[in-house]
Amino acid sequence: MINEIADDKNELTGLIFDIQGHSVHDGPGTRTTVFLAGCPLNCIWCCNPEGLFTKKITMYRETRCKHCGNCINACPYNAINIVSGNLIFDRKKCDVCTTKECVGACFNEAIIVSGKYYTIDQLMYKLKRDRPFWCSQGGVTFSGGEPLFQKKFILNVLKECKASYIHTCIETTSCVNTNFYMQVMEYVDWVFTDIKHIDSKKHKELTGVGNELILKNITEIALKPDWKGFIVPRIPIIPGYNDDEKNIRETARFVKKIDLELINILPFHRLGESKYKQLNQEYLFKDQLPPSDELMQNCKKIIEEEGLVCFIGYETPF
Repeated sequence: MINEIADDKNELTGLIFDIQGHSVHDGPGTRTTVFLAGCPLNCIWCCNPEGLFTKKITMYRETRCKHCGNCINACPYNAINIVSGNLIFDRKKCDVCTTKECVGACFNEAIIVSGKYYTIDQLMYKLKRDRPFWCSQGGVTFSGGEPLFQKKFILNVLKECKASYIHTCIETTSCVNTNFYMQVMEYVDWVFTDIKHIDSKKHKELTGVGNELILKNITEIALKPDWKGFIVPRIPIIPGYNDDEKNIRETARFVKKIDLELINILPFHRLGESKYKQLNQEYLFKDQLPPSDELMQNCKKIIEEEGLVCFIGYETPF
């Protein structure tokens, strides 16, 4: 499991790799966005690779490094060396290290730890502290990774939010057990859910998993008559991978079939590229260009031809 879970709610902990205040693109109003670690997918273009780990992970920011050697001297496992003027990490050792002596020895914050464990009370304290800045339509958004991956933690946090009258939103892959998915949705007001490809085989090529469970869960919650939430399907547009007319049109038809009215399309970007370098990982999409405005408008046109409303990017009325 990603975290050690006890029966006592106060002992539940969740691994969170970022908390962003004053977020205006992750749901209605101004919000606090909480990024939880762990994900059942492994999208080849993922912009938050640190969110795929199920434990604290060391990241190296080369631009801050002064090559002082403090981290090399501090590491008890000889996992750090300088080769041709560059700091080289043995990731097989670093990724299982729990003591992180190198982090404390780095006075320039070139080596940092991604991920921090929070109890429910600790997280709720931060959320309630931000509450005065949300205004009437705002609230909290849980993102990731996959925010539903840490099941007991997120369920209890959502319950606490609803008990405190906090508007809740999730950005989800919808790739979790259906019973749990339906249970947790009782405490969610707003859902952004990705449909990365309508063809399951191609979806697996892009993400490592098929889409049957994803489409099943989206269908179940969309057609649940007593659910009062709002759901927004999203398509990340990756040129050459899922931007063809067949995929866009069939996705739109699926969305319309389950009585939803709109789709949000998001252009691919390379904003997460530096994180791969910090993790000593190869970024497979470093040469991938973002979609042109013309391509995005064409995708929007196809969706609208199917009778749906389509919004491009994060400049939406919600």
